[in-house]
Amino acid sequence: MDVTLAAAQQKIDILTVVDTETVKAYWNKSSPSRTPSQDPQSPTGLDHNNKFMICTGSRGIISGQGTGDLSFRANVGDTVGFVGTSAYNNEIDAVIIYKIKKFSGTDVFNQFNANVYVRKEAVQPDPNSETRDGLPALHVPTNFSSFEASVRQSGTEGFGVCFALYTLADNGQRQDLYGYFWWDPTITVA
Repeated sequence: MDVTLAAAQQKIDILTVVDTETVKAYWNKSSPSRTPSQDPQSPTGLDHNNKFMICTGSRGIISGQGTGDLSFRANVGDTVGFVGTSAYNNEIDAVIIYKIKKFSGTDVFNQFNANVYVRKEAVQPDPNSETRDGLPALHVPTNFSSFEASVRQSGTEGFGVCFALYTLADNGQRQDLYGYFWWDPTITVA
């Protein structure tokens, strides 16, 4: 007797690293002809260069792992979460993914939501460790965030990943909005 087991729901995580220096160099605010959008509902479109998407937990990578042209597979019921960061680990320039907008194909996703998870004893390097290598690590309360939705139906959706880019202010303490941007990877649901 053959037994077929239904695939369990999976959590699919997509880490998106944006080369913010390249984005800022092109969309220089000092050039009036190239000012990035300040309206989150109307982000500035970008090409697929200088964005690097790393996907784990998917039902298969169709193409583009490690690029801005990621295309991956998911099943109905899976959860897909996007996390954005700059090459500075959001310390100098910061990236926040805030919207996934469909522009073609099937409505594959349910509503996306920004979720914050608090780990009471997340690790970070100890700058005062005896050998100055950060070990043993400190356990400190830390917030983590993800922009998540469940997959609602099969099909292929062309969608835009929207992100807000913040830059470090002259005082070296505050990060201020630089602009809103987007580009378009793809998801295929079996």
